Amino acid sequence: MRIWSSGLACVFMIGLVTSPLSASTLQENKQEASFSFSYVDADDIGKTTDLDGQWQWIFGKGYNEVGANLSYLNIDPDGGSSSDAIIFGPVYTWNWMPANEKVTGFLEASYGFVSGDLGDVADGAWSAGVGAKVFVGDSAAVRFEYFFQSLMGADGFDDQDSSGIGIGISIFGGKK
Repeated sequence: MRIWSSGLACVFMIGLVTSPLSASTLQENKQEASFSFSYVDADDIGKTTDLDGQWQWIFGKGYNEVGANLSYLNIDPDGGSSSDAIIFGPVYTWNWMPANEKVTGFLEASYGFVSGDLGDVADGAWSAGVGAKVFVGDSAAVRFEYFFQSLMGADGFDDQDSSGIGIGISIFGGKK
């Protein structure tokens, strides 16, 4: 846990120091590809690893983004066998400060269809998050996000809710 906290602090400091050097706004870009990671180790419950990739079109002066989300989810309980899933579906992001050259806050929502081992117990998944993109240079940002995710149980199975903090990177392209 100490290594994870140190790594998170280093990435945050790099973003704060380098963002004013050569930043670009969301209004100046057409596309965003982002990658994020979260890992949770809950005592007496198990470990959850979530890897997300998104590709979105930016429109509406940088306030809106819509695209596709692809996630890999691995649940490894302390007592039992692990399960994994691929979740694929649409994603929408609303940025509340797209003209800011240093940072923008965002709200994000997605829905996905579940496949893999978890596809037997969950029909779909939805997720909502709030976070910040700290711009690093003119075509990248470090992402920090607090998220809530719900795996919607198939017939006879309960929904599985989780929340956590994700960290990642966004790469922007297609200058306007």
